[in-house]
Amino acid sequence: MAALALVGAMMTGCSSDDDILQPENKTNVVTLTATVGFDDGVAATRAVTGTGVKTFGTGDQMAVIYKNTSGGTIKAVGTLTSGAGTKSGTFTFTLTNPDKEQNVTYIYPAAMANADFAPNYDALYNNQDGTLATLASNFDFCTSSGAWVGGNLPSLTLENQLAILAINLKNGSTDITSTITGMTLGDGTNTYSVTREAAAGPIYVAIRPTTGATINVTATDGTYEYVKTLSGKTYDDGNGYNVTWNMTKLTKVTWNSTNVFNVSHQMDKLDESSTTPLTYEGITISLSGTHGSNFYPYSTADENAAVLVCYGDDGDSFTFTAPSGQEFTKIEIINNSYVNFDAYGDWTKPADHKIVWRGTAANAVTLGTVDTDASKLNSIVFTLKDE
Repeated sequence: MAALALVGAMMTGCSSDDDILQPENKTNVVTLTATVGFDDGVAATRAVTGTGVKTFGTGDQMAVIYKNTSGGTIKAVGTLTSGAGTKSGTFTFTLTNPDKEQNVTYIYPAAMANADFAPNYDALYNNQDGTLATLASNFDFCTSSGAWVGGNLPSLTLENQLAILAINLKNGSTDITSTITGMTLGDGTNTYSVTREAAAGPIYVAIRPTTGATINVTATDGTYEYVKTLSGKTYDDGNGYNVTWNMTKLTKVTWNSTNVFNVSHQMDKLDESSTTPLTYEGITISLSGTHGSNFYPYSTADENAAVLVCYGDDGDSFTFTAPSGQEFTKIEIINNSYVNFDAYGDWTKPADHKIVWRGTAANAVTLGTVDTDASKLNSIVFTLKDE
């Protein structure tokens, strides 16, 4: 909780008081200075620490989006010129032919303003590292718009646009936060990827606000993968949340040449003449249909490779069944060459040589509906969780 002392202090807004210098300039290139302050009684954004202290940092930048007299939209980036280490800093901007009849928009920090003069959400989705320092400098995003005042930039209250999560992860009674090197959060609309060095938590993540959302969380320590589904989650902009999630640890079972696709199984087959299901490493494969589909874990007829051919167009299908008490969360079928397959349902084809199922966790998953030809199998990788 100490690490989230920032919750009340980081999240709701920062205020700006502008002192403007506009010297005569016949070229209409003007230099304007804006002094932006963090009020003691108002939550703010920058240089957040575990104790909630916020100050400007050397090199801080803020963007101003404005219209010029030709009707174009321009972005000017101002750099902190004084006030580093304090709650009041002065930014200096150079504007060209500003149209002072049009509103301006402040975006802070400037890293959140992209080339299209809009919030840079792509950076938010892909470049977080889970640290408070990076969040404070790049992603603790606030903005506001207003009209020029007497030829001067307006004094506005900036409002935070994001919710901040301070995340701790557990697996049962074990805290795994310090082992996590990667994490994704998906709310059905946006997906946030975090890449970090293994370190003590919390893991700080900035997200766009959600209302009653289902959020799917995946985390990895480089060896194991952990998952969690959260339902009905509302995270408001301008707020911080200290959360602890108990993650489910996944296990992987792989069929390949070391254990299944080798000469010791050259007599095994699954086709219309031999329909007895086959079980390896606790996972069973069964066949439904009589149109020539086949699975051979070792076929001397085709470069000593495993073969999986399913005539799904004709109604055949294969079903993979997990051990009792477990469910599949992902199945990857990897071929040594091109796989003939058209994606459908929860089955995708992310690469020419690979097809992947990733749907609602289930004890049994069926491959059919369309024709599948993976006649030089490299491996089938099953990811499972306990029911």
